[in-house]
Amino acid sequence: MALNRYFQNGTSSEQNLYESLVIESIQIHGIDVYYIPRKIIKRDFVLNEDVISSFDKAFKIEMYVEEMEGFEGDSKIYEKFGLEVRDELTLRVAKCRWNQLIGRHGYTNDAVRPREGDLIYVPLYKSIFEIRYSDSKKPFYQLQDLPLFTLTCEKFEYEGQEIDTGIDDIDDIQEKLSQGFTFVIDSKTEPDFVSGETLTFTLPDGITGSTEFFEYNSVPDSDPTIEEMRVGTLTFDDGYFHNIGANTTFSGTDSGGSCIISETRMLDDSDSDIFNADHFAANATFAEEANGLEFIDFSENNPFGEPFNFE
Repeated sequence: MALNRYFQNGTSSEQNLYESLVIESIQIHGIDVYYIPRKIIKRDFVLNEDVISSFDKAFKIEMYVEEMEGFEGDSKIYEKFGLEVRDELTLRVAKCRWNQLIGRHGYTNDAVRPREGDLIYVPLYKSIFEIRYSDSKKPFYQLQDLPLFTLTCEKFEYEGQEIDTGIDDIDDIQEKLSQGFTFVIDSKTEPDFVSGETLTFTLPDGITGSTEFFEYNSVPDSDPTIEEMRVGTLTFDDGYFHNIGANTTFSGTDSGGSCIISETRMLDDSDSDIFNADHFAANATFAEEANGLEFIDFSENNPFGEPFNFE
C-alpha cells in the first residue's frame, strides 16, 4: 500500500520550521565555540597527509554538545611513551548557521561542510579538539531533510603547527606548547619586537619565510654580552624546511624592528635555560653533571644493569 497522499511528510514549510527550531534550540542549550580551519601548506600525496599546516583563522559559532555526563572515548591511557589523553566530543551544528558564518567564506576548495582535520576551540573546556569525522546524515532525514552536521572530535595533539588566529586564548597554546627556535642575535635595530607579532625572514640564498616572535631570553650568566630571542615554528614560502644559519635577517611586521642572527641554539648547548619551554631538553646539563658518576648500579637492586659512565 502506498503512503497516504493526504499527508505530506516533509514540505518546504515544515522543513524550514524544523530548521528554525533546531537553530533556536542550539542557541539556547548549546555553547559558543571557535571553528579553526586547517591551512595545508605542503601535502604528502603518497601518504595523503599534510606535512606542513597552519591555522590562521577562527570563526565563532554556536554548537550543541551531545555528551551530558562527560567526555567519551578512551579517556586517559598509560602507554610505553607516557600518558595519552583520548577524550572525545560530539558536537552538532546547524547547516544554515554553518553556511552563514563559515561556509560562505570559502576558506578551502571544499567548504560545503566541516572538514576532517579542522580544529574546534571550546572556551568552556579551554581545550582544542580535532574533527575526526563529519557526518551530514545524522539524524537521518528528519522531514526528508538533513539540517545538521554531527562532528566527532578528539583532543588535539599539538605537533608544532603555526597558530595565529587573532584570538589570544587560542594563539597562546602555541607559545605554551611549542619549543620553537632560539637564535643568538648578532645585531638589531630599534624598536624591539613585540610578543606575538609575525616576523618575516630572508635566508642568505634568498628564500623567505615567516614565524612568530615569542620573547627575548634572559641573558646567560656566562656571557652577559649575548642576547637571544625565541620564536615559534618556521614556515618557508617554498613549502620546504631549511636550516637557519648566520646572517639571516628577521623583520617585525608590527614593530618595524629588525635583527640579524649569528647562530642557532641547539640541544647540545650547555645552558639549558634557553630551552625553558621544554622540560625534557636538559640532556646537555644532565650529561655535564653526570661526568664521572655511575647512574646504573650493578648491584642486587639492579642485577641486570651495568655501570654507565658519561665520560
